[in-house]
Amino acid sequence: MKRWWPYLVLVLLVALVAGYFWATVPVQYAAPASPDASVRNNPYLAAQQLLDHWGRPSRRIFSTRALFPLPDTDTTLILDGDRGSLGYERQLDLLHWVHDGGNLIIAARYLPPSSGWFAEEETEQDQNETRRRDPDSLLSLFEVEVEALPREDNEEDPLALLFDRFRPMEDWFLEYCLSGDASEERLHQCEVLTCQAPQHWQPPAATHNLGDQPRLLQSETPIRLLYTPLPIDDSTGEPAQVLEASASNEAGETLLRFRVGGGTVTVLTELGLWDNQHLHHFDHARLLADLTARGPVWFVRGIDIPPLPIWLWERFWPLILALVLALAFWLWRRLPRRGPLWRDPARQHTDYLGHLRAIGHFHWRTGQSDRLLASLRHQVQRRIALQHADPVKALALTAKRLDIPEHTLSQALEQPPADRAQCVAMVALLQQVRQRIRSQP
Repeated sequence: MKRWWPYLVLVLLVALVAGYFWATVPVQYAAPASPDASVRNNPYLAAQQLLDHWGRPSRRIFSTRALFPLPDTDTTLILDGDRGSLGYERQLDLLHWVHDGGNLIIAARYLPPSSGWFAEEETEQDQNETRRRDPDSLLSLFEVEVEALPREDNEEDPLALLFDRFRPMEDWFLEYCLSGDASEERLHQCEVLTCQAPQHWQPPAATHNLGDQPRLLQSETPIRLLYTPLPIDDSTGEPAQVLEASASNEAGETLLRFRVGGGTVTVLTELGLWDNQHLHHFDHARLLADLTARGPVWFVRGIDIPPLPIWLWERFWPLILALVLALAFWLWRRLPRRGPLWRDPARQHTDYLGHLRAIGHFHWRTGQSDRLLASLRHQVQRRIALQHADPVKALALTAKRLDIPEHTLSQALEQPPADRAQCVAMVALLQQVRQRIRSQP
């Protein structure tokens, strides 16, 4: 019996583990998580990833000035409402670019009323202000104007308050649906709740003459688009631009698409339908595919700030110019020069001894060391010759009297110096001989 009890314990443990997994059910829940920094800094990150998946490379441009020179006509340019101020010449460049076959998508610029949104009692002036039209010079090229819708008071609407208060719950449920853990019975409910955004500002708008079936989109900006058809061009007999497609709801037009020359221009009330929070609503993703071309897609953030080099030059050009001049002067001082430096003759105070040293250095450097010793040797030989008529005996007698080796004295009088140290030693010896011969009787 003692041999079987370990096996019995092992069987019981296996049975307990199997019974635990059979009797329990895993609990699924959605926990809030803060988005990544790349998502917070790029509201169109989801749209860009979707475009990359479709084989349409995308990028972001952080200034309308950096947009010029314009890219190829197979590129789709998406300008937001805060695109800054574009000059008339650059607007004409955009128009010519569209005529050549470019695809341009423009978000209408919306300026909220200054006082009607905050006043407790709305006056007649405020009512006119809420319906004012915003003149946009870029949209004026295509005869499109923007008109603000009447303000709706939703402060007492309990559904609007509930929607604003529990908006984070929508994000949690969306994350739960996208995680893939939802059962088959809840897939339809998830699709309805995540793809059909609740009404906030305007009801969904349906497209006309865009694709085989209408697309639904929703705009949260309380404006509408107004379009005046252009007259027929007398030279061609056709209108300068043709309205190809549009999208409208009860409030008015929210999308206008024109054929201008060989290209297209699309005007939207906003680009919020393509940001990370609204791309999955209705047919916003399909609309992105319908409105963009087959080439690259550029999201242009319309801040009125040029690229960094141009911005620095426009504001700090005196400082930059001073730094460049200082750098040029420093390089001029540090670069090597050919030849000696020029000196003012009036400031030169070289004595005669320095002149003799310069001459001696020149003769030594040019191999004329014999000329340096010739005069001194001649004087010493004349003094030695006075000691005896025979030159050999005179040299020996002089070396004996001065207590100098005869071969050292003969070498100093006849042989050329091998180096500079030997030359200096020869000169010192010859000067000593000349001085001592003169002092001896």
